[in-house]
Amino acid sequence: MEHPVQYLARVTKFLDRMIEEHGDQLFVVFGFICLGVIVWIFARRRKHPVRDISVVVLPLGNAPRREPETDPPPFSDRPGL
Repeated sequence: MEHPVQYLARVTKFLDRMIEEHGDQLFVVFGFICLGVIVWIFARRRKHPVRDISVVVLPLGNAPRREPETDPPPFSDRPGL
C-alpha cells in the first residue's frame, strides 16, 4: 500500500510534464474555454426575470461647514472657593 502523498507526487509530476511540453497550447485552450463560459453566463436564459435594483448614490465631497464651537474661558473666578 502506498502513501497518498506518493499518488499526489505522481499527479503533480504528470502535470509538470504536460505544462512543460504543451504549456502554450493549454494556455490557449483554457483561454477559449474561459471566454466561452463568460459568453454562456451572459447569454443564457434565466429562470427568473432580472429584478430592478434600486441604487442609492451618496455624494462624496466636502462635509458641510460647521460653526466652530467657542471655548470656555481658561479660568473662571467662582465666589466661595
